[in-house]
Amino acid sequence: MSSRRRPGAPCDFEEMRPGLFIIHNPALGPTLRGEGDREGDRFTLTSQRGEGLVARLRARSFSVLTLADQAAGLPGLPTPAPPGEPRVRQLAAGERVSYFAAEPLGWAPAPEAGPGAVSLREGWPLRRRRSRGSFSYHQLVGGALAPLDEDLALRIGYAQIALAGPLSIPATPVAGGHLLPDIPLPAAHRRLLGRAAARTPQGWLVPPEGLHTAAAILARLGIDMIA
Repeated sequence: MSSRRRPGAPCDFEEMRPGLFIIHNPALGPTLRGEGDREGDRFTLTSQRGEGLVARLRARSFSVLTLADQAAGLPGLPTPAPPGEPRVRQLAAGERVSYFAAEPLGWAPAPEAGPGAVSLREGWPLRRRRSRGSFSYHQLVGGALAPLDEDLALRIGYAQIALAGPLSIPATPVAGGHLLPDIPLPAAHRRLLGRAAARTPQGWLVPPEGLHTAAAILARLGIDMIA
């Protein structure tokens, strides 16, 4: 069956938004009849038997990637050591350093430790900026700044917060669904959340059909969504 799959496609049938799929393999056509509306390679599921359709496709050896599958495949949290002893770091001119804080959740200025100095704990993921340059990411290891990419820095940050206890964020009911705060997310998690929700100046607007996916994405970072 998969021999007719579009070259470069990750699967035969891919969920892009809740209930909206891309057909990467035209051989799916007969199985999709009566289950929804098709327009070109786009398919909108209207049947209430969505899980049954996915099961039938897989039974016919088609590869299916639902949003739940994609959430389950996101990187999870590393297993970090708890933050260690504080260390004082002198800042260069124009240098700013932030650490990943639990309250409020996100990057926060490092605690001051006197004029032109900050107090950093061993093992903390850090965000650093010099003058008007771009951000760089690091972890304090042996008193030195070891480079990290942004995604790993965020995942270490969430993992260290999880060591202190459960982390939850509210999903506030609003017109059109629920509103999630716009917290920092690794790129893959942010992209997938963009398939289930809309980013607004107030936060992520999650429609009712996207709540399950949003909760699964946040769970990969140790976050409970409280709706």
